[in-house]
Amino acid sequence: MLKEVDDQLDSHPPDLVIAPVGVGSFAQAVVAHYKSPGKTTKVVTVEPDTAACLWKSLAKGSPDAIQTSHTIMAGMDAGTVSSIAWPFLRDGVDASVTVSDHESHLAVQELVESSAAVLAGPCGAATLAALRRLTSTPHDRQRLNLTPDATVVLLCTEGRRPYPPPRDVSLEDATSLTQALVRINSAVPGTGTVQGPGETEIAQFIAAWLEHRDMETHWIEPTPGRPSVVGIVRGTGGGKSLMFNGHIDTVTTASYSGDPLSGVIQNGKLYGRGSADMKSGLAASLVALAEAKKTPLAGDVLLAAVADEEDLSIGTEQVLEAGWRADAAVVCEPTDETLANAHRGFAWLEVDIHGVAAHGSRFDLGVDAITRAGSFLVELARYSDSLLSGTRDDPLLGPPSVHASMVRGGEEPASYPAKCTVVLERRTVVGETPESVRGEVLELLRRAAENVAGPELNYHVRVTFFRPPFAVPETEPIVQLVKRAHESVSGEAAVVKPVSYWTDCALLADKGIPAVLYGPKGHGLHSKEEWVDVKSVETVASTLVHVMKEFCGSP
Repeated sequence: MLKEVDDQLDSHPPDLVIAPVGVGSFAQAVVAHYKSPGKTTKVVTVEPDTAACLWKSLAKGSPDAIQTSHTIMAGMDAGTVSSIAWPFLRDGVDASVTVSDHESHLAVQELVESSAAVLAGPCGAATLAALRRLTSTPHDRQRLNLTPDATVVLLCTEGRRPYPPPRDVSLEDATSLTQALVRINSAVPGTGTVQGPGETEIAQFIAAWLEHRDMETHWIEPTPGRPSVVGIVRGTGGGKSLMFNGHIDTVTTASYSGDPLSGVIQNGKLYGRGSADMKSGLAASLVALAEAKKTPLAGDVLLAAVADEEDLSIGTEQVLEAGWRADAAVVCEPTDETLANAHRGFAWLEVDIHGVAAHGSRFDLGVDAITRAGSFLVELARYSDSLLSGTRDDPLLGPPSVHASMVRGGEEPASYPAKCTVVLERRTVVGETPESVRGEVLELLRRAAENVAGPELNYHVRVTFFRPPFAVPETEPIVQLVKRAHESVSGEAAVVKPVSYWTDCALLADKGIPAVLYGPKGHGLHSKEEWVDVKSVETVASTLVHVMKEFCGSP
């Protein structure tokens, strides 16, 4: 290939050659050819943003394997530089460039629409994308001596092939980012009658957005198909670290009226599933992290973009299990620009009431588990009333509560049911544990047993899931800082109060990370129409930047 280039240029060396890099063997050959004695050609290499093993090795000064993430430039997704190629590339490459999938896609289109009608794939078009990146700034053009009459060779290593069109990761403002995130279906697969696709596609977009800005990016996926992404901008040292936390999943799109992925803006409202809950808060966090990249800070700034908050919250749990910590956290759920410093926890329980299966005609043999469960439900109603009576109110959270979520029992009309299962949700306050909640339900069953005629009431209780409550005092420094920042940005007084729903703040606080909820104004969470206020999204983004700068400090 290089001999053919020489022949076509009539032995006049090009001013610049751009070569794609996977493991680096092809680029090694390019360097060896154009850096031989007497030649002045400059060599530039190009890699995907999300698989830039050479770029990162050159920045570090030594070859290093990296964790890559999805790219349409699959032939360049190596993750490591050849040990043989490394010395040639280290000493011979004049510049290393990375490009996004979207930039490569635009280059594919430019080539096919050119007068030469070049049919290139995304790996082949990456060199044109790199040239477009290099010629976009006078500084890079001058360093590489890219004058209008320069001869540039773009080495194309892939022919045309089908691939999914990538999304644009050049978006900078919180509103456009919210639209982009809403247009990705990330409905949680664990709930609803229509199973959602999960978080893989949106996690890939976030990772690509972070890598495009040269932010340290970590892909966390202990549960296959349920990834979370951690982005971090390291400080200079000596400052406090701050985490922005936001979930990337949504509830089902099946119940949405209209297009749940439209992202359309009408009358200052941005519509779509997840627009409020909570892709707008996530977008605001991304904007703040990008600002941290431009502004030297003493402390680290992290973004935990987590999976599964709408189901079991395994995302934040797995990020914490991976060892990620911060001195404080802001969780950007849609709080209508108020600050939330507390919420209840919850326990899910299953109560099995046992009967005896028999033919429907054999009343002498059968024991009806469903009617016997009725005695328990009567006690449960009394228990609910007592919880709400005010005698057990938490000073910050108010009363605990309980309700029966589901009742399952029986197989067919002509048989006595052998088992009836009652599923409960018990909302908890500070100090309540899975054991204490289970003990109270057992007491209800003992009372129910006293009122059941016939055979002894046979039952079993199990706690299937538990999440703790969350509470930090209003005087907590991170709460006061967000309060001041919001008032400074918005010009309005900030309100601090508990919320009714559960959030990942509880998991963060459980690991000793003081947290506060703060996010934009919105409406229609989990309902048939959802929107977020556009102005509020920008207000939240500006507030987060203020918080970050003050909390993490200057070098």
